[in-house]
Amino acid sequence: MKIAHVKITEKEKMNAVKEIRMQVFVIEQNVPSNEDWDKEPSENYLIYNDQNLPIGTMRWREAEGKIKIERVSVLKEYRNQGYGEQLMKYVLEDIKRLNITKKQIILHSQLLAIPLYERLGFVKYGEIFYEAEIPHYAMRLV
Repeated sequence: MKIAHVKITEKEKMNAVKEIRMQVFVIEQNVPSNEDWDKEPSENYLIYNDQNLPIGTMRWREAEGKIKIERVSVLKEYRNQGYGEQLMKYVLEDIKRLNITKKQIILHSQLLAIPLYERLGFVKYGEIFYEAEIPHYAMRLV
């Protein structure tokens, strides 16, 4: 398993990011593609399996003075095998290395992913809300 920080200029890797998000959000969860791919400037990552195939992705960006983690996705056949958790741990360490941890780190979690984020130190706040007709909770790292 390896994890890579993807530069916007790395076309092949960015295509892998787009393909994973298309599979998970657009095809599997029926999220309109324009809602998933919003073109916000962000830092993207890929996680690879042992055969060096990209199987998961995520991004973070600065939004309203905070660091917002978004679009965490792992292909269906690789879920519940620790890939999402390893990717999140790597990215949280990467954010620390960039010395921007004074900013609050937040995310919007689908209900099924809440246990993953809680294991990493995130807590829910606020009321349930819907993004792309999918229930979510806001969470912040404590």
